[in-house]
Amino acid sequence: MKPLSKQLYEIRSGGWPVVRRKLKSLFSLLSRYSPKTLLLLILQAPWAVPGVLIIRCISPWRTIRLGTLRSERIGHFAADAGQQWAMRQQQSQQYLDLYWIQEPTCNEFWAKMVKRNFQVYAWVRPLDIWNRILPGGSLHYRPTSTTASRDIHGCLEKTQAKLPFLPEEDDQAKAWLRRQGWQDGEPFVCLLVRDSAYLDENHLHKGFDWNYHNYRDSDIATYVPAAEWLASQGVWVFRMGQIMAKPILSSHPRIIDYAFHSEKSDFLDIWLFAHCDLCISTGSGPDMVSDVYRRPLLFLNYTPLRNLFSWSNAMHLPKKLVWQASGIPLTWREHLDRSYGMTDDYAKVGIRIIDLTSEEILLAVQERWQRIQGTWVDTPTDIEQHDRFWNILQSHPDYNQYHGWIHPESRVGTTWLRAMGDSFLQ
Repeated sequence: MKPLSKQLYEIRSGGWPVVRRKLKSLFSLLSRYSPKTLLLLILQAPWAVPGVLIIRCISPWRTIRLGTLRSERIGHFAADAGQQWAMRQQQSQQYLDLYWIQEPTCNEFWAKMVKRNFQVYAWVRPLDIWNRILPGGSLHYRPTSTTASRDIHGCLEKTQAKLPFLPEEDDQAKAWLRRQGWQDGEPFVCLLVRDSAYLDENHLHKGFDWNYHNYRDSDIATYVPAAEWLASQGVWVFRMGQIMAKPILSSHPRIIDYAFHSEKSDFLDIWLFAHCDLCISTGSGPDMVSDVYRRPLLFLNYTPLRNLFSWSNAMHLPKKLVWQASGIPLTWREHLDRSYGMTDDYAKVGIRIIDLTSEEILLAVQERWQRIQGTWVDTPTDIEQHDRFWNILQSHPDYNQYHGWIHPESRVGTTWLRAMGDSFLQ
């Protein structure tokens, strides 16, 4: 939003078309709120509007910014808070950022973490909304995220600052781990495999048809061989998830189905993802906790691949996309041109989506763990293919929308790239 003086000049010089555009923008903003919320905003206006004007008047001496953090989905909630915390450590103290959070939240412990580290107050909400309604408030607006929660500027890697846990919280989590059989110093992995149960059953999301992106779902059974291989290496595997469709079928004592554990909690959900030695995920939100705590990531059946975590120490393998008519896999350029967000969109253009096999998942997990251990070695051909992969991505028109700063360890799986062959990178 432009300063008020510039907006008034545009209106005077542009006439009715400019007025109409400004009114359309205002009505678009107001339409986001329910009649009850709008009535409450009107009742709050006698103190909120003067408050906004005071904030603007004192900006030459101290700039106050108002905003919220998206709290209905843990992916956005964790990413936005973690990234803004990192940015806060890097910027000057000229800004005072005040926040409000929509209740109820998707994770009460993360909300608690945010409230004790950010200045979060309920009374900020009407100030924030009125600041956006009144022209000229852009200087005082703190967006929840300017890049769809993607850290394309590499803020996380520019500082080691993380939202801190209290010592007693660390002690509590480690005590729970020990009750599972874990011993201090033993590595553990969080495994998160997306299915439709959470969005279908969670009280914050029930009543909406989420099938439009069920192409992102996977079958937990196909991950069992990889989980058991990790367990055979002395690694504990915690199958994560707040609400999941079915349990993981393994009798290995180091594989804990935390998703069905009687002691799972909002606190452990966050702590485990924040401290794991590796997060294996299909890309479903809670993995963003691992991301903001700079834990190594492995994304399996991750689609569309265009959206890969280029700013993170992350390895990616997508689902296989093949042309229905010929059975020929899409090239990397075709992946980029057909990065759809809805299941039906793939079917409409004749693309079949095929999940990774258990063997492909096992090979990927072995590669990722060996990279963490420092024992994996890429061949000169592997390095050349990796460079070609990035060159094609960086030359695509959508690149700057989704990517910016590139982490040196962000990649696609070498085992998968080898299997796809030279034709994939043509």
